[in-house]
Amino acid sequence: MKTVNLFLNAAIFAAIVSFSACFHASAQTSEPVSTWNFGAQVVSFLKEVDANTVNGNITVTDNTGSEATVEMYISVNNNGIRRRRWSDEEIKQELEKSFTIDVKVEGEKLFVVARPKTNGRQILNISFKITTPKSINSSLRSVNGGISIKSLSGSHDIRTVNGSLNVDNISDTIYGSTVNGGISATNSNGKITLTTVNGSINISDVSGVISTSTVNGRVTERNVRRE
Repeated sequence: MKTVNLFLNAAIFAAIVSFSACFHASAQTSEPVSTWNFGAQVVSFLKEVDANTVNGNITVTDNTGSEATVEMYISVNNNGIRRRRWSDEEIKQELEKSFTIDVKVEGEKLFVVARPKTNGRQILNISFKITTPKSINSSLRSVNGGISIKSLSGSHDIRTVNGSLNVDNISDTIYGSTVNGGISATNSNGKITLTTVNGSINISDVSGVISTSTVNGRVTERNVRRE
């Protein structure tokens, strides 16, 4: 597989001094377009993940180790354009033109951001899969995309507008909010607040201080223990 140099702004370049990043031409496949690897020396100071994208999903899971990785996936949403398969070079050019990608560690926080350069309609969907040590806090935001967190402890604030939320094996504090999407929470405990407007909420094997709210949807509970 050939290697391409995707757009890196100064902040990303500075961060690469302390870790490695690999870039692969594999757009619109199951392979990540870009991968950032953070070693144990950097991650030992890490306490929070702050991730944002506009059109795309965010997943954060425990990597069962002392390192962290960020994988970026890109697809073309074909919103308002003729449906066809884009080449890797076309996607690379569109990425450089339309987005700033920031993946960096500053102090105790890992930033993972896909920031549009304009307010117009975006052609690319940019998703992130992040692995971290188990004990971490997170603030995760999308607009048109789902958010999933799994096997983590800490305080987690996850919000999207058009997308689902999935929470599995999380302990401590969870705040999850979406407008148009369902919410699933399993095998979790702590202070859990889940809200949606147009969607159902399904929780099972969950305990703690639990609050759920939906306007146009159902709340289904199985083996829920409230404190």
